[in-house]
Parts: sequence; C-alpha cells; structure tokens
Amino acid sequence: MNGLRTLVVMGSQTQGLLLKLLLEERGVETVCVDGVEPALAEIAGRPQDLLIVEGELAGPQGLAELRARSDAAVLVLGRGAGEHDPSDPKAVVDDACAVLERRSAPPTVPEIFRRARILIVDDSATYREFLRAELEQEGCTVTAARNADEAVAALSGGGLDCVILDLVMPGTSGTQLCERFDRFRRQRGLFFQIVILTSQDDEEQLMISLNAGADDFVGKAQEMDVLKVRLMALLRRKYFVEDHLMRLPRPSPSA
Repeated sequence: MNGLRTLVVMGSQTQGLLLKLLLEERGVETVCVDGVEPALAEIAGRPQDLLIVEGELAGPQGLAELRARSDAAVLVLGRGAGEHDPSDPKAVVDDACAVLERRSAPPTVPEIFRRARILIVDDSATYREFLRAELEQEGCTVTAARNADEAVAALSGGGLDCVILDLVMPGTSGTQLCERFDRFRRQRGLFFQIVILTSQDDEEQLMISLNAGADDFVGKAQEMDVLKVRLMALLRRKYFVEDHLMRLPRPSPSA
C-alpha cells in the first residue's frame, strides 16, 4: 500500500497515535490531527485517500465539511449504525486497509467508460449518431459537433476527456482542426485526448495525423470494438496521470 495516505481525526492523542502506528506497519502513510479545522488544513495541503474520523468529535456538520473538501473515502469511528468501534483498533485498521485496497485497484473498463466525457466531431449526422449510440451504450457521456466552430465551443466549456475527429471535414481538413485542438489544449493546460477517425487508413496519413497532434488514429473500416479498445487505453492512461497529479503536494503560498 505504499503511496497511500490516511488522515486520522481523533480527540485522543493516544488512540490516534495507536492507529497511526498500526497503519504505518501496513505501509500506509498516516497523519493524526485532533479536530476538524486542522484536518481541513491538512487536506488543503495534501490530498488523502482515506479519512478516519471520530464521529462524536467532528459532528454531522464537520463530517459533511470534510466530505465536501476531499474526495477521500471516510471511515467514521463511533458506536452508531454504520460506524466502526474505536475500542478495537486492529479491526479499524483492517477495515481501513480493505477500503484503501478497493480505491487503489485499477479501474475496470466499465468504470473508465462511465467516467468518460467524449466529443465527436463529424459532418455526417448519420455517423455522428451511430458513434454516439455506441459510446453511450458503454456509459460514456457524449457531445456531438458538426463543424469546427461547434467543436471549439464545446471544448471551451471544459471537462472533456477525448475528441474523436473525422479527418475529412467541409471547409477545413481534420488535420488542420487537429492542430487547432492541440494548440487549444496546450495554451490552456488541458489534457483531453485527440483521436483521428478516417477512411484514409494508410501509413502516410497516420504520420501526418500524429505530427498534427493526434494521440491515436483509427480507420473507419476497423471494427467498432477496435475503436473502443483504443479509446479505453487512452482514457486509462489519461486518468492515471490525472489521479497521480492530484496526489502531489500543493505548493505553499510562499513558494
């Protein structure tokens, strides 16, 4: 479990340090604090994977604020329903490690697609809707654009993970549009992927597309499953990098 971080929020320093010791024996980096305010300060400085919180100390409002400020899993200590008995620290640590193992497991294909926000750019209404139906069936959220202007407007809204771009577009080539999208994401520090989808499936066009900034190139003659597998691989790599960056310490204001 190296690299995983847990924040223990307990009023009793002795109990908190015992949990910290047991968790660190299991390879989990652990910090203890004695209240909600120091916990919020710790979360602001470093993202956490798990919060172990004394329910009575935090109270409903404190728990709600901790959950709102962190996407970490929360394990509540107490005697109530759904809470974990703090008098058995080894059981608490076992439960905590089970939660961390689930969170650190690689995402499944359905999980990757359910997270995906895809933009399809194709002047063919028939093919746009065909692609939309195929990807929505996998769980993706799909936006469609007919031309460059609609595509740029969609990109400007943010939150997209991948653009699937037809190589042949009226008024502009897919290669030119790919170059425009690549500049767009570089200028704004975005990390969406670009996939060229075309009937011109040859080595020369592949090289042109990759040099224009595309991250992958798929021929329309390929089976739909090929596109889905290539798309899944791009998204999996994208999410791995994003999730890793979220775990890095944030620079202090004075840095």
